[in-house]
Amino acid sequence: MSATLKPCLIQDIAIRTEPTIYSQDPQSPAPRFFYGWAIVAICMLLGFLGTGFFSYSRGVFLPSLAETLAEGSRLKISLGFSWSAIVGALISPALGKFLDRHSPKRVILIGVSLVSMSYLFLGSAQSLWQFYLIIGLGFGVGMSCMGGMAWHRCIIFWFDHWRGRAIAFAVMGASLAGIMMPPLVTALVDAYGWRVGYYIFAGSTFVSLFPVVYWFMKDRPEDIDEVRDGRRYVQSHPADQVTIEEDGKIWTWQLLLRSRAFWSIGLIFGSMVCVFTAVMLHLFGHLLDLGLSTQEAALILSITAMFGALGKPLVGWLSDTFGARFTIWLGLLSQALALLLFTEATSFWSSALAASVYGFGYSGMSPMRTFAMSTSIGSHSFALGTGVLRWVELPFVLVASPLAGFIYDATGSYQIAFSILSGLLLVACIGPFFISVGGAAERKRRQREMGGSV
Repeated sequence: MSATLKPCLIQDIAIRTEPTIYSQDPQSPAPRFFYGWAIVAICMLLGFLGTGFFSYSRGVFLPSLAETLAEGSRLKISLGFSWSAIVGALISPALGKFLDRHSPKRVILIGVSLVSMSYLFLGSAQSLWQFYLIIGLGFGVGMSCMGGMAWHRCIIFWFDHWRGRAIAFAVMGASLAGIMMPPLVTALVDAYGWRVGYYIFAGSTFVSLFPVVYWFMKDRPEDIDEVRDGRRYVQSHPADQVTIEEDGKIWTWQLLLRSRAFWSIGLIFGSMVCVFTAVMLHLFGHLLDLGLSTQEAALILSITAMFGALGKPLVGWLSDTFGARFTIWLGLLSQALALLLFTEATSFWSSALAASVYGFGYSGMSPMRTFAMSTSIGSHSFALGTGVLRWVELPFVLVASPLAGFIYDATGSYQIAFSILSGLLLVACIGPFFISVGGAAERKRRQREMGGSV
């Protein structure tokens, strides 16, 4: 039997509903394999071919795009990626509301189609305004539909007790792309040019993702007569089945904007996202300015992604075991230190050290963002909360990449830009004080408050 625990502080600003329950009998025969882990594997593939391709390759394409379409201005190309962020933020609240109530699978299929066509059109772009149109509308809408908000929504439908680890393994796909893509794309662009690179992206994205999502993605466990976490786990851990009332609460965007936890998450991950977008766009150019070859610079990006991938299982375990606050602080401080190391780097090996620290630091960005949102506002309105959060993060994202490009154009160096971004991450360390801990630590605390009764 499960116990309903005392509401936490955020209950004061949320609408009370019945807690989330299983729609089927958990005591039914348990299948040997929990299909939720197949969902995680599909999400890894989405991260690898979706956000991974887009995020980790654009820095390699940046010099070529600037020379071909923007008269050498990296600032103008950076503005295009900012336009993409604006469009994504504008549609995210409505998209999140839809995802909470309807089918994430359908949204992902639309996103895969849009992104594939956008790569195709981008390879044919002849002017800066065409680049802005394709990046802004095509990728702004497409990446929002097939990106993390949609498939994180699926994972939260499928997982509760294993949520931190499930999210961490799912987002490893993007990091694995980061390991492979910089050297591969660098060689591809050097050999065939950036246009051919985007044509290849178009074909590989559609052919690899559309059939897999169409045939194997399942929106919710009840679609295949399963339960969250799987019947086998539920039956073997009855004492852990603690019902947390906040998890089933329904939020509106007005209530979210009155939540201290929501604004704290916005500060934390707005800072992380803006630093990530700026670093991924400009780090390759910074490394070339240090005197590294294109292949050495690409290897540094791969090292960054490799440590990002290696850190994700650890981040998942830390979040499930110790909760969100400790794990977020560790990530913020690691990233801040890494940016300072990049400003002082003078060689391949000093750059590699900075890359490894930065990779570990941002390894928790995506899983901890989802974990913090789902534990602080609950899973019922997760996608809506994430969509509204994009509005809060938008000013951070809009400023970071163009500012770094402007500073580079004015000074010929990224050192000042990286120092400013490091300071922003230190300010964001205030945020974790105002969010829920979550994970096993939170459950144990609440069980103690109830006298350990279940």
